[in-house]
Order: sequence, then C-alpha cells, then structure tokens
Amino acid sequence: MGTKNGFGNAQILALAGGIVSIISVFLPWYSAKASLFGEASSISVNGLGSITGNGLLLGLWRENATWEFQGLGVLALGIVSIAVAVLLREKIRSMAMFICGILIIGGWVVNIRSIWEFSGDFMSASMQSGAGYGLYMVALAGALVAAGGLLAWKEVPK
Repeated sequence: MGTKNGFGNAQILALAGGIVSIISVFLPWYSAKASLFGEASSISVNGLGSITGNGLLLGLWRENATWEFQGLGVLALGIVSIAVAVLLREKIRSMAMFICGILIIGGWVVNIRSIWEFSGDFMSASMQSGAGYGLYMVALAGALVAAGGLLAWKEVPK
C-alpha cells in the first residue's frame, strides 16, 4: 500500500528505523553516578565513545576504561537501512531491510551485555550505573527496520 509520497508503509518503517538508529548513536548509551567521601561524580558515554561528565569518575574512566561500543556499526546500518528502503527493488528490499534490522538488534545485544561489565565498586566508590536511553533507542530502531522488512515481504507481489 502506497502513500502520497510514493513510499510504501514498509519503506516508511525502515526509513524511520534508520533515522532513529542514526540519532541513537549520539545519545547516552551508558551512564554512571558515584559518590566517594561526599563528592558526587557522574559520566555519560554515547554510542561513539564520547565521554561527558564531571568529578572523579570522569578523570579515572577516561584513562582506564575501554569503550568497545558498536556505535559506528549501528550508525552505518542506519544509513544502509535508509539506502536500502529507497534504492533497492521490492524483492531484494524486504530481505535486506529485515537483515539490517536484525543486525542493529544484534549490535544492541552486544552493547547491553558489555554495559554490565562496568558495574560494581570502583576504587572504593559506591557506584550506580546502567544503560542509557540511547541504547534502548537502538533496539527500537532495529525493531522498526526489521518490521519494515517483514511488511515488505508480505507486500511483495507473487
């Protein structure tokens, strides 16, 4: 089923998922707050590994932590999802969109697992940490692109 702009519903889903994927890379994927001797500290890390924050954690983690987020992969898959939705023919488009969506969700799984490696005590400081909302937007983006692929598969003329 088409729309006024010439894109089908499946293409619109994949385009939206690609855009959300690109935006999510710049949002916080990890955040932590710590307190040591009454001094509060916090950090936030986006999908590209850019660290922002203040206090003790910022200085210590900038040097000691390795950020192995897959932000560039998610960014690239978001761009590919948009290109696939616009450029490919119907029969290939559905499969390519579905695969892009599954790969984006795979990037989310890899990153959500690595988040918990940073939890716990850090140099005697009590710390609260977890996934940022940008990482959950990655899962949403992957689901949108994959759903677009499934919908496109259903709409392919036999």
